[in-house]
Amino acid sequence: MFAIFKNRNFSLLWLGQVISMCGDFFMYIAVPYFVYQLTGSVLQTGITVIAETLPRVLLSSLAGVFVDRWNRRWTMLTADLLRAVVLLLMLLVHSADQLWLIYVAIATQAIISQFFTPASMALIPSLVEQEQLMAANSLSSLGQSITRLIGPAVGGILFTALGLTGTVLMDSATYVFSALMILCLSLPTSASVNKATEQKERVTVGAAVKHLWEEWAAGLRLIRGSQTLVGIFVTMCVFMLGQGIIQVMFVIFVRNVIHGDAMIYAWILTSQGIGSILGALLNGVFSKWLRPGYQIALGGLVSGGAILAVISFPDPIIAMILTGIVGVFSVGFIITLYTLLQTGAEDRYRGRVFGTLETVMSLATLISMTLSSSFGDSLGAILWMAISGTLILVSGGIALFILRQARLPQAEQPTVEKDLELSL
Repeated sequence: MFAIFKNRNFSLLWLGQVISMCGDFFMYIAVPYFVYQLTGSVLQTGITVIAETLPRVLLSSLAGVFVDRWNRRWTMLTADLLRAVVLLLMLLVHSADQLWLIYVAIATQAIISQFFTPASMALIPSLVEQEQLMAANSLSSLGQSITRLIGPAVGGILFTALGLTGTVLMDSATYVFSALMILCLSLPTSASVNKATEQKERVTVGAAVKHLWEEWAAGLRLIRGSQTLVGIFVTMCVFMLGQGIIQVMFVIFVRNVIHGDAMIYAWILTSQGIGSILGALLNGVFSKWLRPGYQIALGGLVSGGAILAVISFPDPIIAMILTGIVGVFSVGFIITLYTLLQTGAEDRYRGRVFGTLETVMSLATLISMTLSSSFGDSLGAILWMAISGTLILVSGGIALFILRQARLPQAEQPTVEKDLELSL
């Protein structure tokens, strides 16, 4: 798996993204704490989450159309530099009356990110050989898992030592670093821009809007016309419905059912982070034995089952072990699904496909977070966690029946799967 680091372009992109994600986690700690410290308002603090989430729901699918039109490398580079500048708005906030600047900065950053994310995911298949895609996505997930593990701790130290100003400057610098890494990429023109969608002639505003709509609709038709893509979208939608509940209810479950304090909660999350790192490392091994559909199904079934087991055995040590298992298999679920999506969509459609998937994921998460937040007290943490585990379990079942025939390019069918197919 690590042999892919010999690929200069992938290594540069990977390093830039790891550093940039570290900066993101710095801000995940600093901004909510700063806002609550300044206002003492849960509502004001919650608006920071809404400002970051809504652009993903509203714009991701449409942004994918532009990503497929534009040079992806320059789209990513421009997005990084714009985010580095926009972030500096937070330096002007010194009182609660100026808090709107933080909301503007967060929302603007989120809007810009809707162009960066699909461009990045669509570009990776152009950087590596198709048979290396699984390894590339595994290493990307590994980098994300590592930053998730260490980023919040480092962010807490930075915020304590340097305040919001120092943390903002550090995060802004990570965006600049990522932009420099992207600038150093050496790509053929065909790998970074979709010539089929370049428009040289002048067009009216009406014609441009019509063409934009047609391109967006073409992406949706591609998704609807592919059993693999439909299976991916349905599977991920159900999975994220379960994930959204966990984001709201798990801390309540730990506190009220397991009777754990903040330290226990931190250790449980740490065990999941360690599991995620292990899962990213082991995913390549699983891919040698199982086809993508079976890998995704295994991830959903084991993760959902582990969550249901946590409810049945509400003990801190057992919770740490089981959430570690969730980390291992949920990462394999995501890595394999993204790899299958990258190979299942033509290059000229990848931006739209990934943008639409981001919209579906964000909307599913927002719906389940809203419902569990609204009815959390009345239904209780145990029931909501049971619903979450069941949804994730069902996502694995969906993958098993819809995606079991899906293949990656040049993938060999293991003999283990032949036996599995006979039993279905």
